[in-house]
Amino acid sequence: MVALAQMGLRAKMSAIVAVVVVLVMLPFVLAGVAYLDRQGRAEAERQLSVINRLAVDLVEAHHAGDGDLDTLRARLDEFVIGDSGYIFILDTNPGSGYGRFIAHRAGPDAGSLDDGEARGRAVVRKLLERRDGVLAYDWRNPEIGERDWRRKLAVFSTHAELGWLIGSSAYEDEFNRASITSRNYMIAAVLGMAGLLVLVLNLSIGGLVIRPMLRLQRTLRTLSRGNEALVHTADEEALVRGICRVLVDTGGFRLARISLGTAGGVLREAAGAGRAVRFCHALADQGTEDEDPARLAVASGREVLVGGPEGAGNGLWRAAQEAGCRALISFPLLDGERALGALTIGAAEPGDLDEAGVALLRELAEDLAFGIVGQRTARARRAAEAALQLRERAIEACSDGVLIVETRPGEAPRLIYANPAVERITGLAREGLVGGPLEGLSGIDPEGLGALHAALGSARESALELSGRHADGTPFWCECSLARVGEDEAGGASHWVGVLKEVTERMLYLRQIEHQAKYDVLTGLPNRNLLEDRLEQALHAARRHRNGLAVALVDLDHFKLVNDNLGHRQGDALLREVSRRLIQALRAGDTAARPGGDEFVILLPDLGGEQDGYAVLRRVQQQLLEPIDIDGRNFFVTCSIGVSLYPRDGDDAETLLRNADMAMYRAKEAGRNTIRFFTMEMDRQVQDRLEIEQELRRVLERDELSLVYQPQVDAGSGRVVGVEALLRWHHPRLGMVSPLRFIPLAEEIGLIGPIGEWVLREACVQARRWREQGLDELRIAVNVSARQFRELDLPERVAGILEETGLAPHLLELELTESMLMGNVERTEETLHRLKHIGVELALDDFGTGYSSFAYLRRFPIDTLKIDQSFVSGMVTGSNTESIVSAIIAMAHSLGMRVIAEGVENATQQRQLFQHGCDQMQGYLFGRPLPADEFAVLAGER
Repeated sequence: MVALAQMGLRAKMSAIVAVVVVLVMLPFVLAGVAYLDRQGRAEAERQLSVINRLAVDLVEAHHAGDGDLDTLRARLDEFVIGDSGYIFILDTNPGSGYGRFIAHRAGPDAGSLDDGEARGRAVVRKLLERRDGVLAYDWRNPEIGERDWRRKLAVFSTHAELGWLIGSSAYEDEFNRASITSRNYMIAAVLGMAGLLVLVLNLSIGGLVIRPMLRLQRTLRTLSRGNEALVHTADEEALVRGICRVLVDTGGFRLARISLGTAGGVLREAAGAGRAVRFCHALADQGTEDEDPARLAVASGREVLVGGPEGAGNGLWRAAQEAGCRALISFPLLDGERALGALTIGAAEPGDLDEAGVALLRELAEDLAFGIVGQRTARARRAAEAALQLRERAIEACSDGVLIVETRPGEAPRLIYANPAVERITGLAREGLVGGPLEGLSGIDPEGLGALHAALGSARESALELSGRHADGTPFWCECSLARVGEDEAGGASHWVGVLKEVTERMLYLRQIEHQAKYDVLTGLPNRNLLEDRLEQALHAARRHRNGLAVALVDLDHFKLVNDNLGHRQGDALLREVSRRLIQALRAGDTAARPGGDEFVILLPDLGGEQDGYAVLRRVQQQLLEPIDIDGRNFFVTCSIGVSLYPRDGDDAETLLRNADMAMYRAKEAGRNTIRFFTMEMDRQVQDRLEIEQELRRVLERDELSLVYQPQVDAGSGRVVGVEALLRWHHPRLGMVSPLRFIPLAEEIGLIGPIGEWVLREACVQARRWREQGLDELRIAVNVSARQFRELDLPERVAGILEETGLAPHLLELELTESMLMGNVERTEETLHRLKHIGVELALDDFGTGYSSFAYLRRFPIDTLKIDQSFVSGMVTGSNTESIVSAIIAMAHSLGMRVIAEGVENATQQRQLFQHGCDQMQGYLFGRPLPADEFAVLAGER
């Protein structure tokens, strides 16, 4: 029993050992079987390739002998290829026969792209796509009783001249029977080994020999396919795509990418295959593009190998792992010392990038760089050739004339080329020019031809201006740029290119521009530029000869009305006629100029005195007084003339013109249609205005303004019911400046806005202060300027000041003039209603002196009508002024308005106004404008 147990245990242990040995050896057995299968397949490919070459030779011989297809098919059927192999021919010529069998064991109708079963069509399509090579596919032929799928090989190539694809096909196992026998022996031998030494040896051989050999074989195949792509690819883009695809599909690498440099020195992804896109995205997502081995390879000019995490940054290694790679290598693509880009390859295992494989891949990278350079060179050559042809066409089509001149020592220059534009510019036929001497350009003036000869003789680049005449006598101008081309040839010959640019129109235009630069386009009179030049010349002459000189500035009166009412066309016609009459009125040697607009300047040299100038200018006025007919309508033109004299009023052009302008404005102020000579008083007035303006800009900053208050009394009781705030300016140096001097100026220069706002705030503060002092409620009136009234936010500003100062709105009265209300009536009405909505009172000041329309006045929410003092003062003269005042009061009352009379200075005026029903009065009779404290005393007494 014990013996039986020991035997059973030994059997079990043996069985276990045997099973372990078999299980350990089985992968190597299978690897050996696969290796023998590959060897058998290689043998099959070799034999089929030999047979295929014989078939190609047979086809070529048959074609050369003009034999028929049936004979050829019979000859091909004689080939013995295993048990069932055969030779076939496919038609690859475009047309109806494309993809059909010309020869096949099953006959010419064996199938094609258009018929047959799906697998057969797929095989035919792959053959047509590849054109040459080896195709492996699974096949069975039920027609001959085959039930199992078997591996089949086809070796084929394309005959370029015939357009035939000639191939030989057979089952793979018909050629590797010896391999199968060897495989069976090897299986039996391996299974018979039970020793651990054989197992270790087999493992060592498999790890140290077979795998590197297979890897090297795969890399060699990759290099071969890559070189095929280099040879057969027509453009750079397809080349880099093909190389990446070969590395992934044939080389079995996880990724392949090619990065190429741009003109700006930035790497761009030119192509990629496998998991290249995933790798690049992973780098970008982690912000580690600087660790990209492609960048490092380009920067260093050396290959970069990353075989593990210790040789890479964290970001790079994570990106590599995400792409399924445990090893990366990047080869710089070098053109001499210059890096074109980089080829980056990712492998699943570090061992896939062993020394032998890297050497082959480096060779592939070198070949790729060479291919890229070659294709770029070819592309550049094609571009250069196209550019040269384009330049030739461009020169022929160029609108500028192009001449090529050949010069030789001791010989006259000779024309060897002229484009069609030369014929157009010079009017000379090209046939008569080319090959002839330079004198063939007979259309160019002799001076121009001499200049051309001199320029060629100087051997320097030159720019010439040439002129001449066509055969019909028409003149022309052209610019000729002469430049040397290249170096002297053998024999001392040199070539020059001359470019003729026709500038006839430009020359005419420049002459026109030159005229326009000095003369007014509309009137033909000298413009400002020529005027200044002539004035300077006249001053030099006056100084030299000690003569007088007058500068007169002539401005047409109310010319703007002509433009606004009749249009600019009639206005231009009027200016032209005025210019003509000015010239008629002047003496010989005088100058009339038009600087612009409706202003003219007259220079009167050689004057004996002021009277001589006045006589000429008076004659100008008389000439303009004659009616001017424009489009059947008569116009009467007057002018205001300001005059300055040399040397009395200035000794330079700027001063004389400025003083004449000053005098012209005084002529306008004097009623127009008059002549005014400059005086020093005018200059003083201008200086005074400038001083007032300068000081006025700082008046608020210096706190120099103040208010005085004039009472407004009830006509019946004499009680003070209101007050008008009046502005005063006390300057520390100028003293008290009249409002008539500074208020219009403030309005003109735009300072009235802040000043008016200051007045309004100050008046409201004072009215509130009086109320706090115990005075009865007093309505305080403040004048509003036209500029203030036109501001869109006036109501909001008034409301803000009232809220700021705490004054009740009904105690504030804003005084407006008639002129500011009669502009944009709709906008005026809107502004007045917005002010009334606040609650303030509105008064119409100086009524009767403006242009009020009673129809509009009825629409305006006016509370008070103020009769101007000119009407009040005229009541005592016994004229009809009193009737006018009475009518104004009655009209105001009928519209529900209160009436205040201004400028009441005596009891007679007071009595008359009271009799006519005037509500309130204001004037010196009741009190002059007083400071706030004095006014409070006066108001308390009344």
